[in-house]
Amino acid sequence: MQRIKSAARRPIIQGVSPIELTLLIALAVSLLSLLALRRRGARAQRDLRSLLATTSELRHLADHDALTGLPNRRRFEQELARHLAHVRRYGPEGAALVLDLDCFKPVNDTFGHLAGDRLLARVAWVLRERLRATDVVARLGGDEFAILLPRVDAAGAGAVARSLVEHVRAEALTADARGVTVSVGIIAFDERAPGVPEGILAAADIAMYDAKAAGGDGWAFYTEPRVTANGPRAAAGRSAASAHSPAVVVT
Repeated sequence: MQRIKSAARRPIIQGVSPIELTLLIALAVSLLSLLALRRRGARAQRDLRSLLATTSELRHLADHDALTGLPNRRRFEQELARHLAHVRRYGPEGAALVLDLDCFKPVNDTFGHLAGDRLLARVAWVLRERLRATDVVARLGGDEFAILLPRVDAAGAGAVARSLVEHVRAEALTADARGVTVSVGIIAFDERAPGVPEGILAAADIAMYDAKAAGGDGWAFYTEPRVTANGPRAAAGRSAASAHSPAVVVT
């Protein structure tokens, strides 16, 4: 028993007094508390980063098309509004294009919507690849796309349209969707252009339908409406390699 009492009176750690031991224990408790706070802080930081990532993803989904990843109509109209403000301040510059695929419906009807979705995704890829980083390409809905060319004149817009018509046709052939082409309507941001995004899209849409009425696989510029038996007219153009599009053939 005496040996037990003697051992109890000795420091638990050899060479450390009871007071020092008490201080060491207090320090260890403080360190453990700090570590726990740091872990909670790290967890809070992770939660915050996750919340920010989710918010960013939701914001992206709100103004981008889920299938192609392109900006949607809402975002495109915002970009148009910004450019129109630039035009009002600095003068006319740039052009807007509306594109609609020709003979696309038979792809969905014959081969299913999955095949149609794959083709739309490939067309979106072609449009992104053929345009500059400063240009804006969007999917308006269905098989209709739109492009904002902020730094181009009318001749340059026509050259872009020609290139896109040719490359979409080639991509459709690669995708075994022969007969699928694209019609493009163009409106230049000149002094006669509408001053609101909806007016710009409506004018480009008129030109696009004029290109489609000319046989598709081509482009048309919007001009000031002239009263005719068929309504507003636009100046149309077609690429040298184009011809009236046949019915879609997917092999």
